[in-house]
This record gives sequence, structure tokens and C-alpha cells, in this order.
Amino acid sequence: MKKIGLKIIGILVIISIAMNAFSIMSYATEKSELNKKIKETKESLNEVNSQKAESEDKVEDLTSQIKEYEKEINSLKSEIEQKNKEIKEMQKKLDELEEERQEKQDLLDERLITIYENGETSYLDVLLSSADITDFISKYYMVETLTEADKELIEGLEADKKEIEETKNNLNESLKEVEDKKEEQEAIQKKLNKAKNQEEKKVEDLTAQSEDLEEDIEAYEKKMKELDAKEKAQEEALKHKIEQAQEEHDSGSSSSGGSSSKGFIRPVKTGSITATMYYSSGKYHGAVDFGVSVGTPVYAAADGIVVTSTWGGSDSYGYYIKIKHYNGLYTLYAHGSSLVVSVGQEVKQGQLIMYSGNTGNSTGPHLHFEVRVSPGGYSNRVNPLNYL
Repeated sequence: MKKIGLKIIGILVIISIAMNAFSIMSYATEKSELNKKIKETKESLNEVNSQKAESEDKVEDLTSQIKEYEKEINSLKSEIEQKNKEIKEMQKKLDELEEERQEKQDLLDERLITIYENGETSYLDVLLSSADITDFISKYYMVETLTEADKELIEGLEADKKEIEETKNNLNESLKEVEDKKEEQEAIQKKLNKAKNQEEKKVEDLTAQSEDLEEDIEAYEKKMKELDAKEKAQEEALKHKIEQAQEEHDSGSSSSGGSSSKGFIRPVKTGSITATMYYSSGKYHGAVDFGVSVGTPVYAAADGIVVTSTWGGSDSYGYYIKIKHYNGLYTLYAHGSSLVVSVGQEVKQGQLIMYSGNTGNSTGPHLHFEVRVSPGGYSNRVNPLNYL
């Protein structure tokens, strides 16, 4: 009855372990996916923040340029204002000159009208009407002076007219140059403002992206903590069940006909040993390789509990299994093509656990077999040939 009770307890423990095995594997898979997402999201966040910093630098540079153009435009506005003031002053002066010119023109017109009204009187008539030589000389100088005055008056009017026109043209040209330059500067400033607005919009969009990515990372990390807590609880439960299974195994080992306490059996029934703890080159290997074809059955070397049954990666073990044995040792079986047992499952010596393959860092189909004195680290490996 005692044996039956122990067997029932053992079966219940195995069922309980098996129920937790899938969730443990699920946690590992989900954590791996989460770590990948966190890594990818952080890379995206770094890229977005880098683009954002670049755009912020552009905004700062454009703002500086816009301020310079604004300063230049304000200076041109002041210059235009000064030019307009000068034009007003010059216009006033021109108006005065025009008024003076008009007065002179009126005097000349009046003289011409008087001469016309007096008939055909000419400068010769005036000279011939002289009473004597003294009168002649006096009238001669008077005529000469009047003639010169008329000439100077006409030339002065023409000069004043030319001066007025040149002054107007110069002022208008100068004003146009300043206004054109101001329009040019304003056009450049407008383009800079447009570019700045675009960069500011880009910064705004990148900021939103950055915030979204940070929220995603926060959510992923929160989920990771939850998975860590669940996984830890599952590992503790598995550890407890393994200890319980160890106790049950030890209490029933004398009559259960279990595994041999003196050593392990070969994990494969065929195939020769192709490598030992050191390769022929002298490089450390830390395992025994059995040259077998893909799909060869692989068996547990001794009784124990499966603590690892997973994919180790394309640059590592490929599909592999690790078993904790009741004598405190661990065995590892690598480069499989498919796995038969799962984490937490109790196995017996000679039980099918895996099929050999060529996965992971493998140069050809074979079984990589290790014996370890503790679960982790290559330094814990010992020569399997001492236990077979």
C-alpha cells in the first residue's frame, strides 16, 4: 500500500509539474519577444530623438537667421523712412525752385511782351537813337548788360530745371533700391519662416512619436516585470515540486528498480564518438560528440527532472535539453531536430527525450552530450566518459 501511495503522489507531482511546464516555456517565449520589442522600440526611440534633436537644431539655426533678417529689414525700414523724409525735404526745395523759376519765367515773358508791344524796337534802334558818343557808350553797355542778363536768366532756368529733374531721379532711384532690397529680404525671411514652421511641425510630430514610444517601452517593461514575477513564482513552484519528486524518488528508490546509481548509459544506441573533451586540434570542447544522423532517438542517461527544453539559438546549442539527476549531476543534449519532453517532466533512464539533428552552431549531424556538476556555466562541465 505504501508503494501504491508513493506512486500516486509521484504521478500527481508529475502531472502538476507538466501543467506548469507549458506556462514556464510560455513565459520564456513571451519574455524573449518582449525583450526583442523593447530593444527595437528603444532603437526607434533613439532614432526619433536623434531626428528630433536635429530638427530642433535646425529650428534654432533658422530662428537665428530670421532674427538677423528681421534686424536687416528693420534697418531698411528706417532707411526708407529717412529716404522718404529726405524726399519730402527735397520736394519742398524743388517746389521752391520751381516757384523761383516760374517767377523768372514770368519776368522774361513780361519783358518779351513789352518789347513786342513797343513794335520793332531793337537793340540797334536803341544805339542809333543816342544823342552823342557818351550817350552811345552808355546805351551800348546797357544793351550789353540786358542781353547778358537775358542769357543768364534763360541758362539759369534751364540749369534749375535740369537740377530738379536730376534730384528727383536720384531720390527715386535711391528709394527704389532700398525698397527692392527690403522686398528681397522679406522674401527670404518668408521662406525661412516657412522652413522654420515645417521644422517645428516635424519636432512636434517627432515629440508625439517619442512620447508614444516611451509609453510603449513603459508598457513592455511593466509587462516584463509581471512576467518576471509570474515566472519566479512558477520557478519556485517547480523547485518545490522537483524537491518533492526527489524525496519521493529517494524514499522509493530501493524497490522501484529505477536508474543505476553507478553511472549513465549512452544517450544514443548507435554512432561512434567523434569528439571528446578536447578536439584533435587541442581546442577545449567540454563534451562528447556522437556521430549520428538526423532523427536518431536520444535517451535520458539516467533518471531525473527536465529543467530545460528549448531552442538555444542558431549560434549556440540549437534545440537542446538539460536534465537534473537525483545524484546531483546534470546532463545536456544539444543540436536536436525535435524535442519530446518538456520542462518539469520526470524522466527515467533510457526514456526517449529528443531526436538528434544539426541545429545551432553545428558543422554536421551529431549529438552533443555534456555532464555538469551544477546547472550553469561551461566551467562546471566534466568528462562524460567517466560516467558512461
